[in-house]
Amino acid sequence: MITAIRAMFSSTIGKFLALAFVALVGLAFALGDVTGNSSFGGLGGANVAKVGSEEIGVGELRDRARQAYNQARQQQPGLTMAAFVESGGLDQVLDQLVEGLAFDQYATKMGFGVSKRLIDGRIADLPAFAGVSGKFDQKVFENFLRQNGLTETQLRRDLRQQLLIEQLAAPIATMPRIAPGMAQPYAALLMEQRRGQATFIPASPFAPTADPGDTALQTFLSRNKAKFTVPERRAIQYAVFDRSAVPVPAVTDAEIAKVYKDNAPQFAASETRRFAQVIVPDQAAATALAAKVRGGTSLAAAAQAAGLSASTTGDLTQSAYAATSTAAAAKTAFAAKQGDLIGPTQTGLGWTVARVENVTARPARSLADASAEIRTELAKNKANEAIVDYYNKLQDAVNGGASIEEIATDRKLQLVETPALLPSGRVPSQPDYALAPELAPLVAQAFQAAGEGEGHIATLVENEKFAVYAVKSIVAAAPPPFAQIRPALLSEWRFAEGQKVARDKARAIVKSVEGGKSLADAVSAAGPNIGNVQTIGGRRAELGAGGKPVPPELALLFSMAKNSVKTLEIPGNRGWMVIALDDVQRPDPKSIEPARVAAIAQPLAPAFGNELIEQLAAEAKRRAGVTINKKLVDQLRAELTGNAPVAE
Repeated sequence: MITAIRAMFSSTIGKFLALAFVALVGLAFALGDVTGNSSFGGLGGANVAKVGSEEIGVGELRDRARQAYNQARQQQPGLTMAAFVESGGLDQVLDQLVEGLAFDQYATKMGFGVSKRLIDGRIADLPAFAGVSGKFDQKVFENFLRQNGLTETQLRRDLRQQLLIEQLAAPIATMPRIAPGMAQPYAALLMEQRRGQATFIPASPFAPTADPGDTALQTFLSRNKAKFTVPERRAIQYAVFDRSAVPVPAVTDAEIAKVYKDNAPQFAASETRRFAQVIVPDQAAATALAAKVRGGTSLAAAAQAAGLSASTTGDLTQSAYAATSTAAAAKTAFAAKQGDLIGPTQTGLGWTVARVENVTARPARSLADASAEIRTELAKNKANEAIVDYYNKLQDAVNGGASIEEIATDRKLQLVETPALLPSGRVPSQPDYALAPELAPLVAQAFQAAGEGEGHIATLVENEKFAVYAVKSIVAAAPPPFAQIRPALLSEWRFAEGQKVARDKARAIVKSVEGGKSLADAVSAAGPNIGNVQTIGGRRAELGAGGKPVPPELALLFSMAKNSVKTLEIPGNRGWMVIALDDVQRPDPKSIEPARVAAIAQPLAPAFGNELIEQLAAEAKRRAGVTINKKLVDQLRAELTGNAPVAE
């Protein structure tokens, strides 16, 4: 039974929120979404926090929370704002804002700084600001700022914080090793073994069969709105364009002739040679080696006998050979026949003995001979220039406020409108609806766009295919009509009621065990429909081995005090567990073999680094001084989950 219910934890909000915030932290280090600040002071002086001399306004926290929510939906498309907030998303964003400001002030006081040139370099390197050519594009940069409601000053402030954090944290996080004395207690902890007992009280046997009526179910819905809410949906207008839609000027004979003339050496007769060679430290040794080769010994064997080695060059022109030796030596080398020995010749590296291994002669190419190759290259360059120019003009139109309809009409692009989509591209009311997979980047961007009607450009295939689009309409997240979901509501209500009974039975079992009964006796006295008592436990080091999730009952077992008993709720109103810890065995740290301590110490270094970073963050906040306006944070929490807006 216990093994079977472990899967119930895999769909909890907490689990996917953790995944979402991995992506969120990644975005923070790319774009400064989390650790930065864009509008200190908020609106109307309504501040949710004060960190040292800086304040975080409610408007700032609201904007950052929405950015984090949009990013989290990339990992969990069905996530609603209410579920995001209720599962701790707002609190994590606030914590990260506070830590960013605290780090900034701490680093400044410690004498750290960030130059404008360093920020410029980071901006230029960010892929988000690359244009069609793959390099930094000012228009793309400006469009990003506009779409995200940021100014360049704000973004630079965000990046400054990030770079300061990197300066402080990077040396700490990269601890190469830890001392055995520090590792011993951790080794003992990892080798700790625990054994306990567990039982499962399912909710379903205790669920009522009666129908409580519409009033009770509507009340239940109001208390569990997030569970039944359909996420926000967006209808999108878009028009796809690629290289085929872009007119490319024809290549003219005059252009080909000009390229031929401007690059005449490239088409002239040429000769390349490949050499086997040995570099010898002094002239006498080089002369002796050359004599040995001329006497019949192979160059490789002669080199090996002298404690040296032969190497082979690439195909070299005479000028390339001269660059590594002298013009005279190159002239001699290119006058020799294939198989001839050359040298010794003095070079910058010593004395060289070489053999001509291969001679490749290329005849001169006339304009007629080279025309096809030149035409192909010119056509490719013109196509690249055309798509870049076309893209930039569309971006200018978008930035200038042109509507998606105007752009499509002007450019003779086919305009398509989708139904109201979820972030996954699905349509709840049309199960068979399928959006082309290549449009996934467009949908992802559309759910991060500021609002309805604004034009944007999405890259579908790098340097090849794009889409200009706008959000046509936004359908706010809301529960479906009551009548439509009544059967599901009734089922959930029954499970919730059964969950209450299961909870009470779990608490009664705990009370009996604390009163001196064994877990088995307490379970037996609690009545029917309760699972059997099972033995659980293991070694701490085995938890999460191979990247597998830690079973919740074991996670609780390894956090409990010896001889204690705890309850554990199963998400989704599926039941409760009772966990009792019977035995804890931890070895004496000093008795552990040094080799085992060393093996454990090596992977512990990153963990120590992370712990030190956490301590540094705590110290930064302590020195700065942090004050949270809990009342205003709670008001914003209520607003984001569907209640009245915050008065600013």
